[in-house]
Amino acid sequence: MLKASEKAYEYIRERILSGDSHPAQHLIETQLAEEIGVSRNSVKKALQQLEKDRLVVIERNKGAKVSSLDLNHILQYYEVRIALEIIIMKAAVQNITENDIQKLEEIYQTMKELCENQDYVNYSKNNALFHDVIYKASKKDVISTMITEIKTQLSRYQIKTMLVPGRTEESLKEHRVILESLKEKDMEKAVKAITEHLSNVSSTISKYIKIFY
Repeated sequence: MLKASEKAYEYIRERILSGDSHPAQHLIETQLAEEIGVSRNSVKKALQQLEKDRLVVIERNKGAKVSSLDLNHILQYYEVRIALEIIIMKAAVQNITENDIQKLEEIYQTMKELCENQDYVNYSKNNALFHDVIYKASKKDVISTMITEIKTQLSRYQIKTMLVPGRTEESLKEHRVILESLKEKDMEKAVKAITEHLSNVSSTISKYIKIFY
């Protein structure tokens, strides 16, 4: 069973990563304590941990607010992520197993159904599972951890791209190409596929960020 502070941490973190709590939004300790059903002190401890995760900023005499990234920083994160994902894809092409491919196929089919049903929240969750299979297949644990840290910062921006008309359908097509490149063990195709996929996400955020926030 989670401790009260851990419960508060998970609750607030999920709200931030899902985009329910917006960048620069103030986080009121008393309000959160009531919502979560924990003490204000537990919320305070949770916010301190989230500050270490760079998801929250705590200012003296002003309290806590959700951290925000300007567009320049977001695009820099994507530049780094693309470079790291290329390393992952090259390794995955060499190490991926038939079992891994089967998992990717199953997740892809789920993503396809969720896309057709316009269930963007669960589409995003399965999107993450899809990439997790590739990370594990690559056997590049250190690089995978670095990517996960970057994705944590970008999640609340990326999930909003699902609201852009046609973007989820494009995302699904991009994941199909990624999957096919791994099935074919085509390194050049795999590198191109992941680069185009993440570049398209980055471009969508760049184009629509003012509308999102």
